[in-house]
Amino acid sequence: MKGTVFSVALNHRSQLDAWDQAFRAAPYQTPPKTPVWFIKPRNTHLANGGNIPFPAGETVQSGATLAVVIGSTARKVAADKVADYVAGYALANDVSLPETSFYRPAIKAKCRDGFCPLGEVAPLSSTGNLEIVTEINGVEQDRWSTADLVRSVPELIAAISDFITLQPGDAVLIGTPHQRVEIKPGDQVTVRAAGLPTLTNHVTQAGE
Repeated sequence: MKGTVFSVALNHRSQLDAWDQAFRAAPYQTPPKTPVWFIKPRNTHLANGGNIPFPAGETVQSGATLAVVIGSTARKVAADKVADYVAGYALANDVSLPETSFYRPAIKAKCRDGFCPLGEVAPLSSTGNLEIVTEINGVEQDRWSTADLVRSVPELIAAISDFITLQPGDAVLIGTPHQRVEIKPGDQVTVRAAGLPTLTNHVTQAGE
């Protein structure tokens, strides 16, 4: 990926449900009203076939999702015009340590080396009801649908382009469910969705 990878938290209904009670207590007092964004910096980017480094002593989770790849400069784009600015789509894996709070940016959880595998870019006719599947060592472990997102792909791109100018080569990850798949060294992690090139990565102990 040539550009910046942005990602959104709390964009799956299961996440908001799981965090609802905590968000109504201090320091939040209320669930967030706008998208919660974070960045997967360049050190996290990993190609199809690359090795995901596993930090010793940590719990690591796979977060299969979709990347929306920007094709032309996008600023304050209306949701119904988003398709004009998209170069294509790719499968992605928002690898993360478990999240215990959204009060502070989860840099240590989200931004470790190799924690953002990204697949090959391809066209996609629709993103409204896409099933994204995670397989570990060839066995399906998770399946979720983009129909359960809080904000659709066009709504997300409209929201982020309202305050950030997206450049060609940038990508936006659309979120993950609350329940994630735990991964360990030696695992082969495969992300699949109809119409897109499969994303496969191996998990190796960091430093090997």
